[in-house]
Amino acid sequence: MMRIIAVHMPNLLPNWHFFRPAGRLIWSSLIIVVAVAVVLVLCKRPKPAEPATWAQCMAGAVVVFGLMLVAYGTVPHEWLTFANKYLRWDESHFIVRSNQEIGPIHWLHFSINKRALTDTVAVVIYAIMLTLNIVLVSKWQKRTVRTEESEPAADVPAGTSAYGRPLTVKG
Repeated sequence: MMRIIAVHMPNLLPNWHFFRPAGRLIWSSLIIVVAVAVVLVLCKRPKPAEPATWAQCMAGAVVVFGLMLVAYGTVPHEWLTFANKYLRWDESHFIVRSNQEIGPIHWLHFSINKRALTDTVAVVIYAIMLTLNIVLVSKWQKRTVRTEESEPAADVPAGTSAYGRPLTVKG
Protein backbone atom coordinates (compact mmCIF):
# COMPACT_ATOMS: atom_id res chain seq x y z
CA MET A 1 0.00 0.00 0.00
CA MET A 2 2.75 2.50 0.92
CA ARG A 3 4.64 1.75 -2.29
CA ILE A 4 1.53 2.53 -4.31
CA ILE A 5 1.03 5.85 -2.51
CA ALA A 6 4.68 6.80 -2.86
CA VAL A 7 4.90 5.90 -6.55
CA HIS A 8 1.50 7.24 -7.59
CA MET A 9 1.42 10.57 -5.80
CA PRO A 10 -1.34 12.67 -7.39
CA ASN A 11 -0.35 15.65 -9.49
CA LEU A 12 -3.68 17.54 -9.36
CA LEU A 13 -2.96 19.57 -12.50
CA PRO A 14 -5.12 18.86 -15.55
CA ASN A 15 -3.65 16.72 -18.32
CA TRP A 16 -3.97 19.48 -20.92
CA HIS A 17 -2.01 22.02 -18.85
CA PHE A 18 1.56 22.70 -20.01
CA PHE A 19 2.77 22.89 -16.39
CA ARG A 20 1.67 19.29 -15.74
CA PRO A 21 5.24 17.84 -15.62
CA ALA A 22 6.16 20.36 -12.91
CA GLY A 23 2.96 19.83 -10.93
CA ARG A 24 4.46 18.30 -7.81
CA LEU A 25 7.22 20.92 -7.78
CA ILE A 26 4.61 23.67 -8.05
CA TRP A 27 2.40 22.21 -5.28
CA SER A 28 5.27 21.61 -2.86
CA SER A 29 6.59 25.12 -3.50
CA LEU A 30 3.12 26.54 -2.86
CA ILE A 31 2.91 24.62 0.42
CA ILE A 32 6.21 26.18 1.52
CA VAL A 33 5.14 29.70 0.49
CA VAL A 34 1.80 29.39 2.34
CA ALA A 35 3.53 27.92 5.42
CA VAL A 36 6.09 30.75 5.52
CA ALA A 37 3.27 33.30 5.19
CA VAL A 38 1.35 31.68 8.06
CA VAL A 39 4.45 31.61 10.28
CA LEU A 40 5.17 35.28 9.50
CA VAL A 41 1.60 36.20 10.45
CA LEU A 42 1.86 34.16 13.66
CA CYS A 43 5.16 35.88 14.50
CA LYS A 44 3.34 39.23 14.60
CA ARG A 45 1.13 37.99 17.43
CA PRO A 46 2.55 38.40 20.92
CA LYS A 47 3.70 35.37 22.87
CA PRO A 48 1.24 34.31 25.58
CA ALA A 49 2.28 35.05 29.15
CA GLU A 50 1.79 31.44 30.31
CA PRO A 51 4.20 28.77 29.06
CA ALA A 52 3.13 26.36 26.32
CA THR A 53 1.71 23.00 27.26
CA TRP A 54 3.32 19.71 26.36
CA ALA A 55 0.65 19.03 23.73
CA GLN A 56 1.16 22.44 22.09
CA CYS A 57 4.91 21.87 21.93
CA MET A 58 4.47 18.41 20.39
CA ALA A 59 1.97 19.71 17.82
CA GLY A 60 4.37 22.51 16.89
CA ALA A 61 7.25 20.05 16.57
CA VAL A 62 5.21 17.80 14.25
CA VAL A 63 4.27 20.77 12.05
CA VAL A 64 7.87 22.01 11.89
CA PHE A 65 9.12 18.50 11.09
CA GLY A 66 6.58 18.17 8.28
CA LEU A 67 7.53 21.54 6.82
CA MET A 68 11.22 20.67 6.99
CA LEU A 69 10.48 17.41 5.13
CA VAL A 70 8.79 19.39 2.39
CA ALA A 71 11.44 22.14 2.34
CA TYR A 72 14.58 20.00 2.44
CA GLY A 73 13.27 16.81 0.84
CA THR A 74 10.35 17.28 -1.50
CA VAL A 75 11.10 20.61 -3.21
CA PRO A 76 14.73 19.79 -4.18
CA HIS A 77 13.77 16.24 -5.18
CA GLU A 78 10.95 17.42 -7.40
CA TRP A 79 13.23 20.03 -8.98
CA LEU A 80 15.86 17.41 -9.78
CA THR A 81 13.23 15.04 -11.15
CA PHE A 82 11.68 17.77 -13.29
CA ALA A 83 15.03 18.98 -14.66
CA ASN A 84 16.40 15.50 -15.37
CA LYS A 85 13.26 13.80 -16.67
CA TYR A 86 11.24 16.49 -18.42
CA LEU A 87 13.76 19.17 -19.32
CA ARG A 88 16.40 16.48 -20.08
CA TRP A 89 19.22 18.49 -18.57
CA ASP A 90 22.07 16.00 -18.45
CA GLU A 91 25.78 15.79 -19.21
CA SER A 92 25.23 15.76 -22.99
CA HIS A 93 23.62 19.20 -23.10
CA PHE A 94 25.94 22.16 -22.55
CA ILE A 95 25.44 25.75 -21.52
CA VAL A 96 29.01 26.74 -22.32
CA ARG A 97 31.58 24.65 -24.16
CA SER A 98 35.32 24.97 -23.87
CA ASN A 99 36.77 27.58 -26.26
CA GLN A 100 33.29 28.72 -27.29
CA GLU A 101 32.97 32.39 -28.17
CA ILE A 102 30.36 34.23 -26.11
CA GLY A 103 30.39 37.78 -27.41
CA PRO A 104 33.81 39.23 -26.59
CA ILE A 105 34.64 36.27 -24.32
CA HIS A 106 36.49 33.53 -26.22
CA TRP A 107 39.03 32.41 -23.65
CA LEU A 108 36.91 30.02 -21.58
CA HIS A 109 38.78 26.76 -21.06
CA PHE A 110 36.05 24.81 -19.33
CA SER A 111 32.62 23.45 -20.13
CA ILE A 112 29.42 23.81 -18.14
CA ASN A 113 26.77 21.19 -18.78
CA LYS A 114 23.12 21.42 -17.83
CA ARG A 115 23.51 18.78 -15.10
CA ALA A 116 25.82 21.21 -13.29
CA LEU A 117 23.15 23.91 -13.59
CA THR A 118 20.52 21.50 -12.24
CA ASP A 119 22.66 20.69 -9.22
CA THR A 120 23.48 24.37 -8.68
CA VAL A 121 19.77 25.23 -8.61
CA ALA A 122 19.24 22.43 -6.05
CA VAL A 123 22.00 23.88 -3.87
CA VAL A 124 20.42 27.34 -4.16
CA ILE A 125 17.07 25.82 -3.08
CA TYR A 126 18.78 24.32 -0.03
CA ALA A 127 20.47 27.66 0.76
CA ILE A 128 17.16 29.54 0.50
CA MET A 129 15.39 27.00 2.71
CA LEU A 130 18.18 27.12 5.33
CA THR A 131 18.09 30.92 5.35
CA LEU A 132 14.29 30.89 5.70
CA ASN A 133 14.59 28.35 8.50
CA ILE A 134 17.03 30.50 10.45
CA VAL A 135 15.05 33.72 9.89
CA LEU A 136 11.72 32.16 10.89
CA VAL A 137 13.11 30.52 14.03
CA SER A 138 14.77 33.80 15.00
CA LYS A 139 11.55 35.76 14.48
CA TRP A 140 9.58 33.14 16.40
CA GLN A 141 11.96 33.34 19.37
CA LYS A 142 11.99 37.15 19.42
CA ARG A 143 8.22 37.57 19.73
CA THR A 144 7.16 39.97 22.47
CA VAL A 145 5.46 38.63 25.58
CA ARG A 146 1.81 39.58 25.98
CA THR A 147 1.26 41.75 29.06
CA GLU A 148 -1.99 42.38 30.88
CA GLU A 149 -3.38 45.89 30.50
CA SER A 150 -4.40 46.02 34.12
CA GLU A 151 -2.50 44.51 36.96
CA PRO A 152 -4.33 41.63 38.65
CA ALA A 153 -5.86 42.73 41.89
CA ALA A 154 -4.48 41.38 45.12
CA ASP A 155 -6.55 38.91 47.07
CA VAL A 156 -8.60 40.67 49.69
CA PRO A 157 -9.76 38.71 52.75
CA ALA A 158 -13.53 38.38 52.74
CA GLY A 159 -14.04 36.68 56.07
CA THR A 160 -13.88 33.07 57.11
CA SER A 161 -15.71 29.97 55.93
CA ALA A 162 -17.91 27.75 58.06
CA TYR A 163 -14.81 25.62 58.66
CA GLY A 164 -12.72 28.53 59.92
CA ARG A 165 -10.57 29.01 56.81
CA PRO A 166 -10.09 32.48 55.31
CA LEU A 167 -12.08 33.32 52.14
CA THR A 168 -10.59 35.62 49.52
CA VAL A 169 -12.26 37.77 46.93
CA LYS A 170 -10.52 39.41 44.01
CA GLY A 171 -11.16 43.06 44.52
